[in-house]
Amino acid sequence: MKPAAACLALMLNCPLLAIAEAGPALYRLFLEQAAATDCIEVDIDLSHGETALTTPEVLRYPLRGKEIAEGWSWPDSTSRDLDYYRYKYLPLASESEDGQRYQAEDKIGEPQTMTERWRYDYFLAFANYAAFVASDDDDAALVVPLPPGTESVKLGLHAEACLTPPVTRESTTFWKATHAAPVDLTLKKRYLVGELTAIHVVDLDDGRRLASLKPRPPQPIAKKESKHD
Repeated sequence: MKPAAACLALMLNCPLLAIAEAGPALYRLFLEQAAATDCIEVDIDLSHGETALTTPEVLRYPLRGKEIAEGWSWPDSTSRDLDYYRYKYLPLASESEDGQRYQAEDKIGEPQTMTERWRYDYFLAFANYAAFVASDDDDAALVVPLPPGTESVKLGLHAEACLTPPVTRESTTFWKATHAAPVDLTLKKRYLVGELTAIHVVDLDDGRRLASLKPRPPQPIAKKESKHD
């Protein structure tokens, strides 16, 4: 059994204890052996960017501004009514490493030490966000009702998703070092792509699931009345 499948089996045997994988490890796993039938549970990184807003009653995690604008995410066809931002993302992790340093002169007469740096940002990309957010919510927030007694608990978020092919995507952006910012920065955005199936609020101290948000069932399409009825 593959690592992801083993973790899934463990979660099914003990559903109240959330075992989540780290995004970078899962990305590397599925990059080497892609399997679109795997379902995963991953930590949502609350230390970079958006933070969850909590009250004694609910947890809100805004998805506003989390649209993906990459070449692979655009639709194949175009039309005036088509939504080009098909995917939203949840941050999973951010890693960085420095390479060699070298001397360069971006500003005449002022040699500097420049640093090569690589940064890797990991995300879960999903297109079925409409099933999790209210259409009239300007923040497009994931809203999870909380049970009583969570005010003093250190809360975390897990995302559960089933991967869809191709399960991994990557983009690369490069910024050349300048006098004001003496770093050659290579940014790689790495995505696990799938269908979001649940958001879980967990206790970071013991891993227990405290609350979950599941997708709303599809709304039936209203039947138009015929003039002849």
